[in-house]
Amino acid sequence: MSIRDQLKQREEDRNTPKGNGLNEGLPEGVTRYVRLGSELKDGRQFVILADPDNWYFYFCHEDGDFATRATYVKKHTCLHSPRGLGAELKAFSKPNGGSCISCKAKAKRKLYFMIPVFDIEYKTWRVLDIKEFHAMNIIGDYDKLEKAAKKFSKDYTVVGDVISVTKTSDGKSYSLGSGDAEVPPEAAQFIGFDFPYAELANFREEDDIIELLREADPEHVDKSVLPGNGTQTSQPSTPDETYDAGKPIDISDEDLPF
Repeated sequence: MSIRDQLKQREEDRNTPKGNGLNEGLPEGVTRYVRLGSELKDGRQFVILADPDNWYFYFCHEDGDFATRATYVKKHTCLHSPRGLGAELKAFSKPNGGSCISCKAKAKRKLYFMIPVFDIEYKTWRVLDIKEFHAMNIIGDYDKLEKAAKKFSKDYTVVGDVISVTKTSDGKSYSLGSGDAEVPPEAAQFIGFDFPYAELANFREEDDIIELLREADPEHVDKSVLPGNGTQTSQPSTPDETYDAGKPIDISDEDLPF
């Protein structure tokens, strides 16, 4: 294989999701990530598997113009993000150039949440991967639903119950409501399950992130911090902080700038 073909293959590998068994048991074309724009177009029902305090959060670097579909910085997970549950948001809320080269380059940074759910149709767990704006809306609906139900059953919890997730009437976000489907008995085994969030978040190796920053619009990142510009890059503090992958990204309603 020529060097040109090898470089092309390397780029394809970098941008192809590394399944690592994550999609095992799902039909062809269906991933662990619920495709918000297409799958939730007419609403869908799920069993919710964790309350908001136990949703995984992480940060992504991304920048672009939704109106023109221009990409200034290709979306990638910020290395200054937790690898699992139990972290304090305030410990990661500010960029950290010592942990992440994209933070050092001042690339725009956004907060994301993963909500674990049991897919009633496919009989297995999946995640709703949503931006902060959408998470706040869904948490508000979650709290209202639980508060109303507790008036009739003080021990009620939304966790383990069927909920419906639909687009809001203005089409700009998502809402959560009570579902009417039966709770599948298979769902109970995933409440408290140790979901592989670090793999789902698809942390890239720093070398790959540097290449993305080199390709980024110079008006939106500080390229002077990249290797070859008289600076040294930071190194991850532990080996498990570098995961190779390129998360599948749909250009969908989830990319709305809210």
